[in-house]
Amino acid sequence: MKKLNQNVKGVLCLPITESAEKKIGDVGKLEATTIKNGLVFMKSEMTAIEVVETLEGLKDIVEELYGTLANASGICKGCDCTAETEDAVNIKLPNFILKEAGISKDAKLCAYTNDESGEVTVMEAEYKHDLSDISKGTLKMLKEMGVCMPGLNECLMSDKAIYGK
Repeated sequence: MKKLNQNVKGVLCLPITESAEKKIGDVGKLEATTIKNGLVFMKSEMTAIEVVETLEGLKDIVEELYGTLANASGICKGCDCTAETEDAVNIKLPNFILKEAGISKDAKLCAYTNDESGEVTVMEAEYKHDLSDISKGTLKMLKEMGVCMPGLNECLMSDKAIYGK
């Protein structure tokens, strides 16, 4: 792990139980790695078996998080709604049109049609996140796991907590 020299913004104090110390060993030899939305503590030196055991522990956490996401999004029933959902979140307009409309070039867009005239209206979306915020590799993996893409998109757009509630 690389060391960063940064100003300290606060101190995190964690009580270590006897059972935790038996699993970890000398807690004075831990290093913290920050990840988006989390913090991972690991021994700063590990043998091969300790690395394997750490990977197995991380795998359990990853499986729990994917399970949480699948439960919130639903399981795909084999319909062909995935492509339609992905198309809906990839609306793009030229920058000059966005500028004329007073819309940021990074804004999410949504569209609807007028059934009578057939006119299409595109406007800035009211949500912050959708499927376009997820990497293609992660989307592919989630699809292979059977996660419902329209359901996932709804979870992303709602911005409601799905873990730890």
